[in-house]
Amino acid sequence: MRTRKRHRRLLAGGGACVFVVLAFATGAQASLPDGRGWEMVSPIEKNGGRVDPPETIAKGGDLQAAAQGGLVTYSSASSFAGGTGAPIGSQYLGSRTAGGWATQNLTQPVFSGSYDFSDQGVPYRIFSTGLSRALMLNGDRCRTEASQCPVANPPLPGTDAPAGFQDYYLREGSSFEALIGQSDIAGRGLDPSSFEVKLEGASPDLSAVVLASCSPLTDDANDGCATGAANLYLWRKATGDLTLLNTLPGAVLAAQSGAISTDGSRVYAYQLEDGPLFLYEAGQPPKALPETTGTPASFQAASTDGSIAYYTVGETLRRYSAATEASTPIASEVKGVLGTSADGSAAYFEDTAGLKLWSEGTTTSVAPGPAAADPSSWPPATGASRVSADATKLLFTSKAKLTGYDNTDKVTGLPDTELFLYDATTPSLKCLSCNPKGKKPIGPSSIPGAIANGIGLRAYKPRALSANGKRAFFDSADALVSTDSNSKSETGAGIGDVYEWEAQGEGNCALAAGCLSILSGGTLPQGATFADASAEGSDAYFLTEASLLPQDPGSGDLYDAKVGGGFPEPQPQVPCEGDACQVLPAVPAEPSLATLAKGAGNPPVSYRKYCRKGYVKRKGICEKKGAHHKRHRKPHKKKGSKQ
Repeated sequence: MRTRKRHRRLLAGGGACVFVVLAFATGAQASLPDGRGWEMVSPIEKNGGRVDPPETIAKGGDLQAAAQGGLVTYSSASSFAGGTGAPIGSQYLGSRTAGGWATQNLTQPVFSGSYDFSDQGVPYRIFSTGLSRALMLNGDRCRTEASQCPVANPPLPGTDAPAGFQDYYLREGSSFEALIGQSDIAGRGLDPSSFEVKLEGASPDLSAVVLASCSPLTDDANDGCATGAANLYLWRKATGDLTLLNTLPGAVLAAQSGAISTDGSRVYAYQLEDGPLFLYEAGQPPKALPETTGTPASFQAASTDGSIAYYTVGETLRRYSAATEASTPIASEVKGVLGTSADGSAAYFEDTAGLKLWSEGTTTSVAPGPAAADPSSWPPATGASRVSADATKLLFTSKAKLTGYDNTDKVTGLPDTELFLYDATTPSLKCLSCNPKGKKPIGPSSIPGAIANGIGLRAYKPRALSANGKRAFFDSADALVSTDSNSKSETGAGIGDVYEWEAQGEGNCALAAGCLSILSGGTLPQGATFADASAEGSDAYFLTEASLLPQDPGSGDLYDAKVGGGFPEPQPQVPCEGDACQVLPAVPAEPSLATLAKGAGNPPVSYRKYCRKGYVKRKGICEKKGAHHKRHRKPHKKKGSKQ
C-alpha cells in the first residue's frame, strides 16, 4: 500500500504560516475484502479532541455498535456537535446516511462536578443491542463532595426522579424515564446525602435492569446500610416498578451479563458474595440452587431464557434445570468455563486434561493440555472468548502450540498469544493468527474481553465473532499479510493492526482454509485497534490516529470498514499562492462610465441623430463645418522667417 502526503497551511498568531504534513493511505482500500470501504464515522471537527478509546475516561467509556449495523455510539472527553452538557465524558451516536456519517451529541445537562473523575467511568453506562435504549447515571447528589450541598443535582426535565437523589435514567429516543421515582423514595425517611444506587446488570434490550442499594426502596425490603449490605431490585420497563429479589440484604447479582433472562422473568444472584446461589422467578420466592448452600459456588452462564444455568462448586461443573429444580454434575477438575449455547444445551470448559465441549451428555476434546486455552478466556461474562449461539463455533486465545505452529516471538523469544477457531460441525481447529508463511511472529494477537466502564461495571463484550461464526475480527502486532509493513524501527516489534478472517463462502472468500485480510491499512506507524462489529460482520469498526482518508486531519478517530462502503472523496480546493490569495474586489453595480452616470456634477448627455445647420457629425459628435480642416492644416510661414 502506498501513502500520500498532504501539506496543510494553517494561519498562526502574528500571521505566520504553519505547515502540517498529513500522511494518509491511498491504495489500501482496493485490497480490502468483500468490497469493503473505509468510512470515517467520527466528525472532522471535534473541538480539538478525539474519540477516546474504551477504559481511558475515568477508567471507562462506552463504545458499542448496533447489531443491525449503521449505528455506533462512542465517548469523548471533548464536547462537540452541539451538546447540552459537558460532564466528564460526552456521549455520541453516529448514524450512517446516504452521504456520510451524521453525529448526534447525546450528553444531557447534568453537573460535571457530580461525577467521579478518577475511576467511575462515563455517565452513559450501557446501551441496548440495537442502541435504541441506554442507561445513564445522573451522578452524585451535588456537584461537590463537601458535607454541604449548595446546589443539588436536579432531575432531568419530564421525569419523576426525586430531586437530589442519585438515580439512573433509561433513554429511549429523545425521552428519559427515571428508574427510581418519587414514589419509591416517599415516606421512607431516606437522606439524599447518604443515598447510593449501583447498576448491577441488565437484559440485552435493557427492558429488565437490576439495581443494588442498601436502602429500602420497597415495602418488603430491609435496611442494610448499617452494615453496607445491598438489596437487589429488579426494574422492568413493562411495569416501571421495582421488585425486591432477595430476602435479606447482602445480595449480589451472579454476573453483570448473562444472569438476567431476556424478558427479566428469571434472575440468578448470590445471597452473599460466596454463596449460596439462588434463582428468582417472577411471582415466586427465591430458591437456592442445589449444592450451593455452605459450599462456595461460582455462577458461569445461563440460557437466554434463564431455564438452564451452569455453575461450579469447587472444581465440579454442574448444570441446573429450572423446570426440574435439579442439578447434574457434568465435569470435574474444571479450571474455567469459556461459554455456552444460547439454549443451554452445550458448554465449553477447560479442565486439567484440556479444552473440551460438553453437548447434551457427550464430551468432546477440542485441544489437549492443561493450558490449551489462555486463562483470560474465562469466565463467559467477561473473558476473551466467543461462542456462537448454537455453540458450533468457539473463538479463543492460547499460547500453546495447538496446531504445530512455532509461536515463539522473533523479538522477545517468548511465546505469543494466538487466536484459534474451533468448528464442532467438522470438527476442526484452525489458528487464525498464525503466520501463513510459517514465519515466527513479531507480536501477539488478541480479542477483547468485556469492556470496563469504570471499576464497577464490565458488562459488554464487542462482537469479535459474527453471529454465524464465519467471520472473526482481531488485533495483531504480527505482519500476517504482505501489505502489513508497520513495525517499531528500534526493536523490530510489530505495531497493532485490525484483521478479519472469514470462512470459505463468506463474502468473496473462495479458499477452503478461509481468507485472512487486514482492515486497517498496515503501513502507518499509528496502527489501529478493533472496536466492535455488527452482528453479521458487515460493519467492522476500529480506532486509529492514522489519517486513512484525505479529509481526516489526523486525530483519534473511529472508522468503519464496511462491506460495499466508502463515500466519494470531496473535491480538493485549488491552492493559491502570493497575490492570488488576496480577496478580489466586489463587482461594481453599474459598469458604465462614471461620467455618463446621472447625478450631481454630471449633467445629462444628449445624443442627436442629426446636427443643426452649419454643423456636421464626426465620430458621433456635432462640430462646425471646416473645424476639422483647421485643426489638421499646417500653419503658413511668413517670408523672411527663419527655418
